[in-house]
Amino acid sequence: MYLWGGGGSTIGLVIVIAILAFKKRSSKITKTMAPLTLMPGIFNINEPTLFGLPVVLNVRLIVPFILAPMINATITYFSMASGLVHLTNGTAMPWTIPPIISGFLATGHVSGSLVQMVCIIVDILLYYPFYRTMEKYNLQLEQKESDETKEI
Repeated sequence: MYLWGGGGSTIGLVIVIAILAFKKRSSKITKTMAPLTLMPGIFNINEPTLFGLPVVLNVRLIVPFILAPMINATITYFSMASGLVHLTNGTAMPWTIPPIISGFLATGHVSGSLVQMVCIIVDILLYYPFYRTMEKYNLQLEQKESDETKEI
């Protein structure tokens, strides 16, 4: 199976952004980027996330961006090597097939979907604390900007 969620397995980040956008106290960037990243992110198109958020050259998100694909590959490898998940059946699928559906099609069994669900949950848990740190920073910047405009 390929890496779902695009480079950096950013589907976990996209889901975190979508969840945080509904909070009363969330930054403007979160509220703006949530609808712009969710639909493309579901279909493994992560350029809006990488360059709009941005994730590229963002020190606060580099650790989960590097770790998420490695953890996903490790989970998938050991679940297939142990026999918990059926091996892939060799079907070449378009990269835009959403996760969970692609897991079923790649293995021909529900176990492929389940391992993808587990990996997406792990990605969410991995990205969440790092994005919260970035969110606090964004809120501080917005507060500082509003204070500066009040002074003028």
